[in-house]
Amino acid sequence: MRLRWMIGWSIVGPTLRFLFGVRVHGRSYVPRKGAVLIASNHMNFIDPPLVGHAAGRECFFLAKEELFAQSRFFRWLIAYFNAIPIKRGKAFDMHLFKEAYRLIKKKQAIILFPEGTRSLNGTFLPFKSGVGMLALRYKIPVVPAYIKNTHRPWLDWLTRRSMVEVFFAEPIYPEGPSKDKEAYEEFTLRIEREVHRLADIAHGRVNSKRIGQAASKAPLKPVNTENQTLSARKKADWDIQVNL
Repeated sequence: MRLRWMIGWSIVGPTLRFLFGVRVHGRSYVPRKGAVLIASNHMNFIDPPLVGHAAGRECFFLAKEELFAQSRFFRWLIAYFNAIPIKRGKAFDMHLFKEAYRLIKKKQAIILFPEGTRSLNGTFLPFKSGVGMLALRYKIPVVPAYIKNTHRPWLDWLTRRSMVEVFFAEPIYPEGPSKDKEAYEEFTLRIEREVHRLADIAHGRVNSKRIGQAASKAPLKPVNTENQTLSARKKADWDIQVNL
């Protein structure tokens, strides 16, 4: 872990705790070393630093190039915390894979948001198959992640009416041919199911002890997180919880 990353997070970490009261579940599932993809849902611009902080290791994330066209300070800030600009358009996939491969060769952790954009109301959007393609082509594990409550109003966080939480599941290791579109889609669906399952755990729909089990093959259903809370009993059941 680079010194500048450690210095930066020594400032950002307490800020996140103060603003959002962040809780992390399942951090031990994130490998301490080696290349890994972290695939998460996406609801707010603060999600990348939240997931990076929750992971407990230096992470990189791929950001649309337009973000780097904003203020000089914002451009410096996101670059400091390892944002990599990605061009959109016809060359998007090629640029994405070029940057991802460069990081993978350096055995880095990469945060991806397979939905491709933010869901502003807390519901899931369909996952795009790029995450499956990266995992299968380069044979690296994927850690599913679920962020809870970052779509809520800021006042809810500050008053602690809504606690921001990040959930991780155990890594999913790539299985299947490295150059097959159907295999990419199937592996992506497997990741998507696991993120949906984390959402069920986060909102008390299943027992949190099932975190280590394989994702169900049942058809996916849209998940709406509005007005759903994690009960005290479910929180007590959770066996891997870290209060940041």
